[in-house]
Amino acid sequence: MAKKLHIKVAKTAGFCFGVKRAVYLANEAPKRYPDQQIRTLGPIIHNPQVVNQLNEMGVKQVDQICELEQGVVIIRSHGITRQLTQKLEQNPDLTVTDATCPFVRRAQEIVAEMSEAGYQVIILGEPDHPEVAGLISYGDPKHTLVISNQDDIPAGFFTKRKPPRIALLAQTTQSQQLYNEIALSLLSIKGELRCFNTICTATSDRQSEALELAKSCDCMIIIGGRNSANTNRLHELCQERQAASYHIETAEDLQSEWFFDKQTVGISAGASTPQWLIDEVLKSLQNLP
Repeated sequence: MAKKLHIKVAKTAGFCFGVKRAVYLANEAPKRYPDQQIRTLGPIIHNPQVVNQLNEMGVKQVDQICELEQGVVIIRSHGITRQLTQKLEQNPDLTVTDATCPFVRRAQEIVAEMSEAGYQVIILGEPDHPEVAGLISYGDPKHTLVISNQDDIPAGFFTKRKPPRIALLAQTTQSQQLYNEIALSLLSIKGELRCFNTICTATSDRQSEALELAKSCDCMIIIGGRNSANTNRLHELCQERQAASYHIETAEDLQSEWFFDKQTVGISAGASTPQWLIDEVLKSLQNLP
Protein backbone atom coordinates (compact mmCIF):
# COMPACT_ATOMS: atom_id res chain seq x y z
CA MET A 1 0.00 0.00 0.00
CA ALA A 2 1.25 3.46 -0.91
CA LYS A 3 0.30 5.07 2.38
CA LYS A 4 -0.91 4.08 5.83
CA LEU A 5 -4.67 3.90 6.32
CA HIS A 6 -6.36 6.62 8.31
CA ILE A 7 -8.82 4.76 10.57
CA LYS A 8 -11.86 6.26 12.29
CA VAL A 9 -13.63 4.19 14.95
CA ALA A 10 -17.22 5.06 15.90
CA LYS A 11 -17.59 6.04 19.56
CA THR A 12 -20.86 4.09 19.73
CA ALA A 13 -19.38 0.85 18.35
CA GLY A 14 -19.80 -2.26 20.48
CA PHE A 15 -21.83 -3.37 23.47
CA CYS A 16 -25.03 -1.51 24.27
CA PHE A 17 -26.37 -1.35 27.82
CA GLY A 18 -28.69 -4.35 27.46
CA VAL A 19 -26.00 -6.60 26.00
CA LYS A 20 -23.42 -5.49 28.58
CA ARG A 21 -25.90 -6.34 31.35
CA ALA A 22 -26.71 -9.78 29.86
CA VAL A 23 -23.04 -10.71 29.44
CA TYR A 24 -22.29 -9.51 32.98
CA LEU A 25 -25.07 -11.71 34.40
CA ALA A 26 -23.79 -14.71 32.42
CA ASN A 27 -20.20 -14.14 33.55
CA GLU A 28 -21.24 -13.78 37.19
CA ALA A 29 -23.48 -16.85 37.21
CA PRO A 30 -20.67 -19.41 37.85
CA LYS A 31 -19.52 -17.34 40.84
CA ARG A 32 -23.03 -17.01 42.27
CA TYR A 33 -23.95 -20.65 41.67
CA PRO A 34 -20.63 -22.56 41.84
CA ASP A 35 -22.19 -25.98 42.32
CA GLN A 36 -25.00 -25.76 39.79
CA GLN A 37 -25.41 -26.43 36.09
CA ILE A 38 -25.80 -23.13 34.23
CA ARG A 39 -27.52 -22.84 30.85
CA THR A 40 -28.77 -20.07 28.59
CA LEU A 41 -31.99 -20.61 26.66
CA GLY A 42 -30.83 -19.67 23.18
CA PRO A 43 -27.68 -17.59 22.61
CA ILE A 44 -27.30 -15.01 25.39
CA ILE A 45 -26.49 -12.43 22.67
CA HIS A 46 -26.05 -12.68 18.91
CA ASN A 47 -22.28 -12.99 18.86
CA PRO A 48 -20.78 -16.47 18.39
CA GLN A 49 -17.38 -15.50 19.85
CA VAL A 50 -18.95 -14.39 23.15
CA VAL A 51 -21.18 -17.47 23.22
CA ASN A 52 -18.10 -19.68 22.75
CA GLN A 53 -16.26 -17.91 25.58
CA LEU A 54 -19.18 -18.52 27.93
CA ASN A 55 -19.38 -22.14 26.84
CA GLU A 56 -15.73 -22.61 27.86
CA MET A 57 -16.66 -21.19 31.30
CA GLY A 58 -19.40 -23.79 31.64
CA VAL A 59 -22.28 -21.48 30.74
CA LYS A 60 -23.68 -23.57 27.92
CA GLN A 61 -26.46 -22.85 25.44
CA VAL A 62 -29.55 -25.02 25.02
CA ASP A 63 -32.27 -24.37 22.47
CA GLN A 64 -35.21 -26.33 23.88
CA ILE A 65 -36.91 -26.02 27.25
CA CYS A 66 -37.00 -29.82 27.49
CA GLU A 67 -33.21 -29.72 27.89
CA LEU A 68 -33.62 -27.85 31.18
CA GLU A 69 -34.37 -30.03 34.17
CA GLN A 70 -32.54 -28.37 37.04
CA GLY A 71 -29.93 -25.75 37.85
CA VAL A 72 -29.74 -22.17 36.61
CA VAL A 73 -31.23 -20.90 33.36
CA ILE A 74 -30.44 -17.45 31.97
CA ILE A 75 -33.02 -15.83 29.68
CA ARG A 76 -31.24 -14.29 26.69
CA SER A 77 -31.01 -10.55 26.05
CA HIS A 78 -33.58 -10.72 23.22
CA GLY A 79 -36.14 -12.23 25.59
CA ILE A 80 -38.35 -15.26 25.12
CA THR A 81 -42.08 -15.82 24.81
CA ARG A 82 -44.47 -15.24 27.68
CA GLN A 83 -45.40 -18.93 27.66
CA LEU A 84 -41.79 -20.11 27.95
CA THR A 85 -41.12 -17.68 30.79
CA GLN A 86 -44.11 -19.04 32.70
CA LYS A 87 -42.95 -22.64 32.20
CA LEU A 88 -39.47 -21.83 33.49
CA GLU A 89 -40.79 -20.02 36.55
CA GLN A 90 -43.15 -22.88 37.36
CA ASN A 91 -40.30 -25.42 37.54
CA PRO A 92 -39.22 -25.63 41.22
CA ASP A 93 -35.87 -27.16 40.22
CA LEU A 94 -34.82 -24.18 38.11
CA THR A 95 -33.38 -20.83 39.21
CA VAL A 96 -34.24 -18.24 36.57
CA THR A 97 -32.00 -15.26 35.83
CA ASP A 98 -33.72 -12.84 33.45
CA ALA A 99 -31.15 -11.12 31.21
CA THR A 100 -33.79 -9.68 28.88
CA CYS A 101 -32.77 -6.20 27.73
CA PRO A 102 -34.81 -3.59 29.66
CA PHE A 103 -35.78 -1.95 26.35
CA VAL A 104 -37.14 -5.28 25.09
CA ARG A 105 -38.90 -5.91 28.39
CA ARG A 106 -40.62 -2.52 28.21
CA ALA A 107 -41.78 -3.27 24.65
CA GLN A 108 -43.26 -6.57 25.88
CA GLU A 109 -45.16 -4.70 28.59
CA ILE A 110 -46.54 -2.19 26.06
CA VAL A 111 -47.77 -4.98 23.77
CA ALA A 112 -49.56 -6.58 26.74
CA GLU A 113 -51.08 -3.26 27.89
CA MET A 114 -52.31 -2.25 24.44
CA SER A 115 -53.70 -5.71 23.67
CA GLU A 116 -55.60 -5.77 26.92
CA ALA A 117 -57.01 -2.33 26.08
CA GLY A 118 -58.32 -3.64 22.76
CA TYR A 119 -55.87 -2.04 20.35
CA GLN A 120 -54.68 -3.49 17.07
CA VAL A 121 -50.95 -3.87 17.78
CA ILE A 122 -48.57 -3.38 14.85
CA ILE A 123 -44.91 -4.30 15.34
CA LEU A 124 -42.31 -3.11 12.84
CA GLY A 125 -39.70 -5.85 12.76
CA GLU A 126 -38.45 -9.17 11.43
CA PRO A 127 -41.16 -11.85 11.86
CA ASP A 128 -38.65 -14.66 12.52
CA HIS A 129 -36.46 -12.76 14.99
CA PRO A 130 -36.60 -14.12 18.58
CA GLU A 131 -37.24 -10.65 20.02
CA VAL A 132 -40.28 -10.21 17.76
CA ALA A 133 -41.55 -13.72 18.57
CA GLY A 134 -41.40 -12.72 22.23
CA LEU A 135 -43.29 -9.46 21.61
CA ILE A 136 -46.04 -11.25 19.68
CA SER A 137 -46.58 -13.65 22.59
CA TYR A 138 -47.59 -10.78 24.87
CA GLY A 139 -50.45 -9.74 22.59
CA ASP A 140 -53.73 -11.05 21.26
CA PRO A 141 -52.80 -13.31 18.30
CA LYS A 142 -55.84 -12.12 16.34
CA HIS A 143 -54.94 -8.45 16.76
CA THR A 144 -51.14 -8.44 16.63
CA LEU A 145 -49.50 -7.82 13.27
CA VAL A 146 -45.81 -7.82 12.31
CA ILE A 147 -44.75 -5.73 9.31
CA SER A 148 -41.38 -5.20 7.63
CA ASN A 149 -42.36 -2.18 5.50
CA GLN A 150 -45.31 -0.03 4.45
CA ASP A 151 -46.46 -2.57 1.86
CA ASP A 152 -47.23 -5.04 4.65
CA ILE A 153 -49.96 -2.81 6.09
CA PRO A 154 -53.29 -4.39 5.04
CA ALA A 155 -55.25 -2.19 2.66
CA GLY A 156 -58.33 -2.88 4.76
CA PHE A 157 -56.96 -0.68 7.53
CA PHE A 158 -57.45 2.34 5.27
CA THR A 159 -61.00 1.45 4.19
CA LYS A 160 -62.65 0.14 7.36
CA ARG A 161 -65.96 1.76 8.20
CA LYS A 162 -65.22 1.42 11.90
CA PRO A 163 -62.09 3.47 12.67
CA PRO A 164 -59.40 1.18 14.11
CA ARG A 165 -57.44 1.83 17.30
CA ILE A 166 -53.80 1.13 16.49
CA ALA A 167 -50.69 0.90 18.68
CA LEU A 168 -47.43 1.02 16.70
CA LEU A 169 -44.20 -0.40 18.14
CA ALA A 170 -40.87 -1.51 16.70
CA GLN A 171 -38.26 -4.17 17.22
CA THR A 172 -35.61 -2.41 19.30
CA THR A 173 -33.01 -2.59 16.51
CA GLN A 174 -35.17 -1.20 13.70
CA SER A 175 -34.38 1.83 11.55
CA GLN A 176 -35.69 5.08 13.03
CA GLN A 177 -36.34 6.45 9.55
CA LEU A 178 -38.47 3.46 8.56
CA TYR A 179 -40.44 3.66 11.82
CA ASN A 180 -41.18 7.34 11.17
CA GLU A 181 -42.32 6.57 7.62
CA ILE A 182 -44.69 3.84 8.86
CA ALA A 183 -46.11 6.17 11.51
CA LEU A 184 -46.77 8.90 8.93
CA SER A 185 -48.48 6.39 6.65
CA LEU A 186 -50.77 5.21 9.46
CA LEU A 187 -51.74 8.81 10.26
CA SER A 188 -53.91 8.77 7.14
CA ILE A 189 -56.14 6.12 8.70
CA LYS A 190 -59.32 7.50 10.21
CA GLY A 191 -58.99 6.22 13.71
CA GLU A 192 -56.76 6.39 16.79
CA LEU A 193 -53.02 5.90 16.46
CA ARG A 194 -50.69 5.55 19.43
CA CYS A 195 -46.98 5.47 18.60
CA PHE A 196 -44.54 3.87 21.00
CA ASN A 197 -40.98 4.42 19.80
CA THR A 198 -39.46 1.26 21.26
CA ILE A 199 -36.28 1.54 19.19
CA CYS A 200 -33.30 1.44 21.52
CA THR A 201 -31.57 4.81 21.76
CA ALA A 202 -28.20 3.07 21.42
CA THR A 203 -29.37 1.64 18.08
CA SER A 204 -30.43 5.05 16.78
CA ASP A 205 -27.19 6.67 17.94
CA ARG A 206 -25.07 3.90 16.42
CA GLN A 207 -26.85 4.12 13.07
CA SER A 208 -26.58 7.94 12.93
CA GLU A 209 -22.87 7.93 13.74
CA ALA A 210 -22.09 5.15 11.27
CA LEU A 211 -23.90 7.01 8.49
CA GLU A 212 -21.90 10.15 9.24
CA LEU A 213 -18.68 8.12 9.16
CA ALA A 214 -19.68 6.59 5.83
CA LYS A 215 -19.89 10.08 4.33
CA SER A 216 -16.29 10.90 5.15
CA CYS A 217 -14.64 7.50 4.63
CA ASP A 218 -13.60 5.58 1.51
CA CYS A 219 -14.60 2.31 3.11
CA MET A 220 -16.68 1.05 6.07
CA ILE A 221 -16.04 -2.07 8.16
CA ILE A 222 -18.99 -3.27 10.26
CA ILE A 223 -18.08 -5.85 12.91
CA GLY A 224 -20.57 -8.28 14.40
CA GLY A 225 -22.29 -11.66 14.29
CA ARG A 226 -23.92 -12.76 11.05
CA ASN A 227 -27.02 -13.57 13.11
CA SER A 228 -27.16 -10.09 14.68
CA ALA A 229 -30.14 -8.09 13.38
CA ASN A 230 -28.76 -4.73 14.48
CA THR A 231 -25.36 -5.45 12.89
CA ASN A 232 -26.96 -6.49 9.61
CA ARG A 233 -29.12 -3.36 9.63
CA LEU A 234 -26.06 -1.21 10.36
CA HIS A 235 -24.27 -2.74 7.39
CA GLU A 236 -27.29 -2.24 5.10
CA LEU A 237 -27.56 1.44 6.01
CA CYS A 238 -23.84 2.04 5.47
CA GLN A 239 -23.94 0.19 2.17
CA GLU A 240 -26.70 2.55 1.00
CA ARG A 241 -24.41 5.49 1.79
CA GLN A 242 -21.01 3.95 1.01
CA ALA A 243 -20.84 1.12 -1.52
CA ALA A 244 -17.49 -0.10 -0.16
CA SER A 245 -18.93 -1.43 3.11
CA TYR A 246 -18.10 -4.86 4.51
CA HIS A 247 -19.66 -6.92 7.29
CA ILE A 248 -17.14 -9.09 9.13
CA GLU A 249 -17.24 -11.18 12.31
CA THR A 250 -13.53 -11.21 13.14
CA ALA A 251 -10.22 -9.78 11.93
CA GLU A 252 -9.65 -13.01 9.97
CA ASP A 253 -12.42 -11.95 7.58
CA LEU A 254 -10.52 -8.86 6.41
CA GLN A 255 -9.22 -8.95 2.83
CA SER A 256 -6.27 -6.71 1.93
CA GLU A 257 -7.59 -6.03 -1.58
CA TRP A 258 -10.50 -4.09 -0.09
CA PHE A 259 -8.06 -1.31 0.84
CA PHE A 260 -5.70 -1.01 -2.14
CA ASP A 261 -7.12 2.32 -3.32
CA LYS A 262 -8.48 3.52 0.05
CA GLN A 263 -7.14 6.19 2.37
CA THR A 264 -9.77 6.51 5.10
CA VAL A 265 -11.56 3.56 6.72
CA GLY A 266 -14.46 3.82 9.15
CA ILE A 267 -15.19 1.15 11.76
CA SER A 268 -18.45 0.52 13.56
CA ALA A 269 -19.82 -2.56 15.30
CA GLY A 270 -23.11 -4.06 16.33
CA ALA A 271 -24.49 -3.90 19.85
CA SER A 272 -23.37 -7.50 20.55
CA THR A 273 -19.75 -7.01 19.50
CA PRO A 274 -17.21 -7.09 22.36
CA GLN A 275 -14.44 -4.49 22.54
CA TRP A 276 -11.69 -7.10 22.18
CA LEU A 277 -12.99 -8.06 18.73
CA ILE A 278 -13.00 -4.40 17.67
CA ASP A 279 -9.44 -4.01 18.97
CA GLU A 280 -8.28 -7.05 16.99
CA VAL A 281 -9.76 -5.65 13.77
CA LEU A 282 -8.18 -2.25 14.43
CA LYS A 283 -4.78 -3.86 15.01
CA SER A 284 -5.05 -5.92 11.81
CA LEU A 285 -5.93 -2.84 9.76
CA GLN A 286 -3.01 -0.94 11.20
CA ASN A 287 -0.65 -3.75 10.19
CA LEU A 288 -1.90 -4.45 6.69
CA PRO A 289 1.01 -5.01 4.23
